[in-house]
Amino acid sequence: MSSTDLELSIFTRLSEAQADWQQLKDVLHSNPYQSPGWLCSWFETVGQSLNCTPVIVVGRCRGQAVFLLPLQLERSAGISALTFLGHQNGNQNTGLWHADFYRGATADEMKSHLSAVCKQVGADLLKLENVPETWLGRDHPLVFKGATSSPSPVFARALPSDFGQLFNDTHSKSSRKNLLRKERHLQAAGNYTIAKATSPVDRQRGFDAFLEQRSVRAREAGIPNVFSAPPAKTFLSSVVGLDATGSAQDHGAHPLDLWYLEAGDRIRATYLCAQHGKTLYAYSNSVAHDDMLPNSPGLVLIKEIIERACGDPTIDTLDLGLGEERYKTTWAEPVPLKDSLLAMTWKGALRMRLEAARLKAKTHVRNSSVLWPLIRHLRKMKAGFSGNS
Repeated sequence: MSSTDLELSIFTRLSEAQADWQQLKDVLHSNPYQSPGWLCSWFETVGQSLNCTPVIVVGRCRGQAVFLLPLQLERSAGISALTFLGHQNGNQNTGLWHADFYRGATADEMKSHLSAVCKQVGADLLKLENVPETWLGRDHPLVFKGATSSPSPVFARALPSDFGQLFNDTHSKSSRKNLLRKERHLQAAGNYTIAKATSPVDRQRGFDAFLEQRSVRAREAGIPNVFSAPPAKTFLSSVVGLDATGSAQDHGAHPLDLWYLEAGDRIRATYLCAQHGKTLYAYSNSVAHDDMLPNSPGLVLIKEIIERACGDPTIDTLDLGLGEERYKTTWAEPVPLKDSLLAMTWKGALRMRLEAARLKAKTHVRNSSVLWPLIRHLRKMKAGFSGNS
């Protein structure tokens, strides 16, 4: 498939690109954060509160869709930026591609195509964030020359069928022994269960526990709670299969599964996960700050999820998402992400310099072995002072 035969279409309604979306979803693996169900739920909740406009870009060769990029036009301080749709609540952005076209697509060609899109929709700046540097065995064509490192990588690994070998390879003998001891303490509390919620009642119980536990963690650690605002709660409720709104109901199964660990008649930890293609994506988790916290129910839960994934022949990859946490570095390896910025106007050039400086500073802080732990410590101190005032 040659890019010389390429025709671009731009849609401002997600439903208008539904047939192309479905066609490409069946041709090449993508990720759950750019699936129709996820993005319809996001746009009808968080997206509406941000007043952004969808810009769904479809490339066709001889009438066949060869790529689809779900983008959005954001406006702030008189400047319009073309970014990935729903990037505020996703972990990475890849786009959807026909395998044959993807193998030959180049960054220069995609840069030219997207420059034309920017001109057509009136964007001052193109901002493509959190794109994997390499994806499906090759450099990603949305990583342009001069792209900078994203502030955080995602953490992923290939999963073997032998969980025991994986556990031995990733954990020392003492850490394996300690984690299994904590698991036995949780089991001793009675009514011990690790399960993926299947009924509406269990999903609601798990969802309520997730929101409460995330709220407590944010308050005690002094960090923002991205799920505190009503639109974010409604979005999350929809993607876990509760109260789907509007066109999100048309996409069948909900994107996220809700796993939970229960001990002593209480949900002690949760994890929201999505199986997409042959990859298990771990999206967000929570843990109860109660008497069972010393037994690390969150670590026990993710161990069990990974063990079951190893035994599932339909899963061969684990993706633990954005952000460096100790348990992620134990189980998986960092996968670099890149940010590409392209100014289209003088206003875009000004915003690009500011964005580049912001991203560079954020990346430096996140990767600093001194600054990032210090900031986390200061946040906890601030939370402690607020709680005592």
